[in-house]
Amino acid sequence: MVAARIVAGVRVALAVLFLWLALAGPWANMRNESFGVFDSLGGAGFGLVTVILGAAMLLVALALAAEHDIRLGPLAVGGSQLLLTLAMASFTTVLAFLIIVHSGAFRSLNDVRGAGWGAAGACLTAYLLPQATIMGFGFAGPSTSTPLAERDRRLLSFGVLVAGIVVVLSPLLRWFSTADGDWTGYQPGAPRMTFILLAVGAVMAMTGALRLRTAGVTEPAGRLAHPHLQLMAGAAIIAPVAGWMLTDLQRDDFSVGLGPWVALLAGAGIVAMAVVEFTRREVTAG
Repeated sequence: MVAARIVAGVRVALAVLFLWLALAGPWANMRNESFGVFDSLGGAGFGLVTVILGAAMLLVALALAAEHDIRLGPLAVGGSQLLLTLAMASFTTVLAFLIIVHSGAFRSLNDVRGAGWGAAGACLTAYLLPQATIMGFGFAGPSTSTPLAERDRRLLSFGVLVAGIVVVLSPLLRWFSTADGDWTGYQPGAPRMTFILLAVGAVMAMTGALRLRTAGVTEPAGRLAHPHLQLMAGAAIIAPVAGWMLTDLQRDDFSVGLGPWVALLAGAGIVAMAVVEFTRREVTAG
């Protein structure tokens, strides 16, 4: 189909643009100079995570454009579902960086004027990528799924509920420290990337609570089942937190606290529960 090829071409173009913007453009503008994707005063850990995700997105987009069949091991995760997961993780990672370079105490560590056009352009491109990917699901054909056993449904739903609550609460713990003191994730002056975690964690907690009901909750349309969305949410949590923690390894002027570790483990738990659900029921890869 011509329309499917156009969508595939758009996805490749956006993936190329995303990676080029991330690599070529400045990420942070100081008063007298700018710093790039891998500089400790630039993209730092966020840049590293972004480039890895961008390279993976480009490979998947090219494979889909060439009509190769992609499947994530034994799991029912096809190429478009994998691309959407990577795109969501890329968006939250770059968005978290943009928020941080304009946030309180972290910004005061340097003479930061703002984010560079590389990071800003990559964030806009990452915002468009999920939409272009979702368009491709319309050409994937019908999907089928089987329900979970009652016991599995309750256990996994409760696990998602708890993990979502933990993600929401994790910024209440010490998020980072500087020579001037400690900050929790929600405290004024802290990097406000934690509000991304608040949003994603709240959605996961609500999803888990709704799935605990006897009637459950309706499966998302098309080729997106509940475990696919949980996989995306987990990746959207893990990627920016990993970027924050990798940045800590590159810099000596601040250190991360317990909060990021708790958020990282909760995000990994959401991914793990999605993987378990893939093994307990049949859903359609696409």
